[in-house]
Amino acid sequence: MTFAIFLQLPNHLHFKNTLAIWAEFIPQIIFFHSIFGYLVIMVIAKWSTDWTKATTQPPNLLNMLIYMFLQPGEVEPSEQMYAGQGGVQKALLYLALVCVPWMLLVKPYILWREHKKIAQHGYQGVAGAEHEPLARGADDAMLEGEEEGEGHALTEDMGEEHVSPFHRTDRTKGQS
Repeated sequence: MTFAIFLQLPNHLHFKNTLAIWAEFIPQIIFFHSIFGYLVIMVIAKWSTDWTKATTQPPNLLNMLIYMFLQPGEVEPSEQMYAGQGGVQKALLYLALVCVPWMLLVKPYILWREHKKIAQHGYQGVAGAEHEPLARGADDAMLEGEEEGEGHALTEDMGEEHVSPFHRTDRTKGQS
């Protein structure tokens, strides 16, 4: 899973998408490793401990992960692998919980804010409000220049027999 998350990074860097790095990649890594990375470390610690010489039984790591969510910060003494385990699990759980709104809200909010900023500067769609080829009030000089091929292509009005069902105007609503 870590490999799959890291495969996104070259794309973000290539396309210079720093927003995706800060709002997707970093919280995904933190979230994943604060839960499952911790579990992997605990598995390795359990394997490397000689339980024949230990005074307690080996802890059940699946239950440890479940109780990490159900009872944050509380670890039974018989299941505890190291001192301060409850505090570490609580900190990792809070870190994972902070990453959820970070991943879900930051990027859409920033994109929405950028869209509003562009809209405040007077951005307007090319087709206008009623999907007409040119906005009303276009001056004749611009139209003549475009007819000579000095601008964007113009569409021709095809008449009422070629009305698109997706762009109906008031005069064609009753016709079908």
